[in-house]
Amino acid sequence: MIFKNIKLALAVLVVIGLTACASSRMTTGVNFDEKQITHIKKGETTTEQLVSLLGQPFNKSIIDANSEKWVYLYTDVTSKAQSYVFAMKVNTTGVKKQLEVLVEKDTVTNYTYTEAPLGDQLNVNN
Repeated sequence: MIFKNIKLALAVLVVIGLTACASSRMTTGVNFDEKQITHIKKGETTTEQLVSLLGQPFNKSIIDANSEKWVYLYTDVTSKAQSYVFAMKVNTTGVKKQLEVLVEKDTVTNYTYTEAPLGDQLNVNN
């Protein structure tokens, strides 16, 4: 009877040893308050006002001598993985926010904002 209980305990320990969990979180850019975007007025808001509202952009690129494209980007992604004896399950959740602003002669002329959830589920069977 004792030998049977020891075998059962060892079997449980082996199964637990073959099961693993891990998680990680990654962010890109600096989070910005998307509610401030309503204060941006095309043809009126200056780059100084834009920086005051949202901070420095993630990226600036020159279009021509008088135009720039400013990009505000923030992603926040969390992945959780569970590994079993013959399978693996990965859950990824998060959000991506991106504001692209066209600036001409230090004044906002146009912008677009997108926000989308990030995530998927992956099951891998060996």
